[in-house]
Amino acid sequence: MESAALHGKRLGVILLMFASVGCENDTGRGPDVLPQAAAANIVLHNGKIVTVDRDFNLATAIAISGDRIVTVGSDQDAIGMADDETRIIDLDGRTVIPGLIDSHIHALGYGLHISQHVMFSTGERLNVAGMLEKIGRGAAESEAGEWIYVRGPYSLDFIEERRLPNREELDSVTPENPVFINTQGHIGVVNSKALAIAGVTESTPDPPNGVYLRDPETGKLTGTMYEFPAFTPFLKHIPPHSFEARVEAARQANREFNRLGITTVVNLWAEPENVAVLKRLQEAGELTVRWSMVYRLSPGEFADKSYSEVGSLIRELAATGEADDDWVTVNGVKIIYDGFAEAAYMHEPYLEDVFGPGWRGVAFWDVDSLRSVMRACLENDVQVFVHVTGDRALDDVLDVMSAMDEVDTIPGRRWTLEHASTMPSDSNLQLVRRLGLVVSTQQAMGWSIGKTLKDYWGERRGGTFAPNRTWLDALGHPYVKGGSDNRPINPFVGMWAYLVREDLDGVVGNPDETLGLEDTLRLYTSSGAFGIFEEKSRGSLEAGKLADLVVLSADILGMPVDEIPSIEPYLTVVGGEIRFQQRDKIR
Repeated sequence: MESAALHGKRLGVILLMFASVGCENDTGRGPDVLPQAAAANIVLHNGKIVTVDRDFNLATAIAISGDRIVTVGSDQDAIGMADDETRIIDLDGRTVIPGLIDSHIHALGYGLHISQHVMFSTGERLNVAGMLEKIGRGAAESEAGEWIYVRGPYSLDFIEERRLPNREELDSVTPENPVFINTQGHIGVVNSKALAIAGVTESTPDPPNGVYLRDPETGKLTGTMYEFPAFTPFLKHIPPHSFEARVEAARQANREFNRLGITTVVNLWAEPENVAVLKRLQEAGELTVRWSMVYRLSPGEFADKSYSEVGSLIRELAATGEADDDWVTVNGVKIIYDGFAEAAYMHEPYLEDVFGPGWRGVAFWDVDSLRSVMRACLENDVQVFVHVTGDRALDDVLDVMSAMDEVDTIPGRRWTLEHASTMPSDSNLQLVRRLGLVVSTQQAMGWSIGKTLKDYWGERRGGTFAPNRTWLDALGHPYVKGGSDNRPINPFVGMWAYLVREDLDGVVGNPDETLGLEDTLRLYTSSGAFGIFEEKSRGSLEAGKLADLVVLSADILGMPVDEIPSIEPYLTVVGGEIRFQQRDKIR
């Protein structure tokens, strides 16, 4: 079956009037051939058009009318669609690919980080002294008592000392301000003022599924903590961003995505009020990226609730997706089942010199709550995205999904395993294939955190992080898709990572899991569209689909792999309009 409530939009695509070119898409169903279109408003010719259609065809030209592609083929075909008003762009041999889809990104969060927070970017080489200096500057520019929110870096691998500033070091540069650092999404650090405001002391017990680190000799809190339950006492004191601040954050994020050739983002762990932010930009004609929103579900919301209560909560969320369009869609809900590097839920313990003997990570959801939520999603046609990192977590989640499949069939709903980071067993692979699940991996994380993963999990588990080839061989396209998880957001660094699997030291983790370039492009285009039920409207360059495309600075199919991270978009088109252009490169 095809789930049709909270997976984004209607499955049918209402087409304009197009020219008689009807290439098939990845599902084998092509757009209907309708009468001749009006003249094209943009024609790009004399290039290398990488369609990423089912057969990975190449063309030399493409014509756009309104927000849709009308012709992909020869220069003669496309220019034949032009009239005196058409903008004709000579590509001079440059390569064009479909607009890129980041299938796992915290997009609004990224906008807030670059517009509102002290931010350390992924890829930025750091040391503790330099981090303290930057945090101190942020405090100096703030009012006394104002919270300093610090985001990044996304890995300790970028820090010379392989650690974050501690409580006392933060105190020395922020004497008048509480500080909260969030790095990797799953590690937090606070200073003494923040501890005092939150009422967390040496006698405060660790919360369920969270950890407050203490000095092993003195028992004093170091300020470092792991996982969301430990963050809660601090986050509830940090004032929320205003609506206008979030609008500006989304605006700035859109600009960055356009610059990088990203035309669709799947915003994981969103909130319903975020949709109003995007609608504000859309009404003002400023929304230049397509946003797919996936709402977060917190385990505390569902613990000890009856099935009737759980169903009501899920139905309320499902109702928010009824006004979807091509720009803002609500695609489902995200469940974070386990932690990440420090707390991925494993069958075997981590290395003992890291977190102590027997540490296997944490599972945030009890099985009964997970079963209730998944059953309610089944009954309300809500697509499910599950964060699952450790091998024990994968087993648990698949067990529950298998049981749910006996309640109502799961295949066709495109429920998704986010990360799926550890090597699956043969039985895992068989079950994922039988249930028709989609797997979403983020190989750039292996580049940015690869050394830490091996330090924590050991060489075998850390080195096989994101077993992309294993998943792809078992499931095939379009059931494996790619993204960044913000680590970093640059899709060309992400694609390079899938091709080489290197960490920051250039060490390759399990080369058998590398992918080829065609496979990798599909992860960021056609398979990404399939994962959110949009394969009929985007993900490949075919007549009838939305005109989302990117003109590249280099030929991604013919250049040395190690140069791919240096690719720049020269032109980004979304919905038939130019959203980014390097004017000295494309005229």
